[in-house]
Amino acid sequence: MYKSIKKKFKILKEILKQKNKYIKNLLYIKYKIKINNFTINLFKTLPKFEKYDTIETCNSVKIFSNFYLPIELVKITNSEIVEKQITYGTEEAKQLSVQKACKKIEEKLQDNPEVLQKYVNTNVNNDYVEAEVTYEVLENIGTKEKIVF
Repeated sequence: MYKSIKKKFKILKEILKQKNKYIKNLLYIKYKIKINNFTINLFKTLPKFEKYDTIETCNSVKIFSNFYLPIELVKITNSEIVEKQITYGTEEAKQLSVQKACKKIEEKLQDNPEVLQKYVNTNVNNDYVEAEVTYEVLENIGTKEKIVF
């Protein structure tokens, strides 16, 4: 038994001016030795990046299977973060917001049912674009059971 059901996603806003952050492949690697609470830096300067992300990885000195010495070699990796401001046109922002809303609805749908119709409403405001997407879906609502008399 099949029934037509409407799946509606709330209004999704896409801002026309956005700041995106991404990490460049430029890396600055430094090392330091840590003995208990005392550290010895094996580098002299700070990285030359304006904004950067720091990742520290520690390698402990291991003698036996469960016995560690209080000595660590710490590797510090700095990678540059770049902020880029993106300005979308109204048509681009409409397409992006509709695509994002469609992806969210398709994630919620179970077992890939048959899509009968797709309704899209978009509103353009000064700073953002709103998109409302509704799917009309044919879903199986019946269950198979044996009737025993």
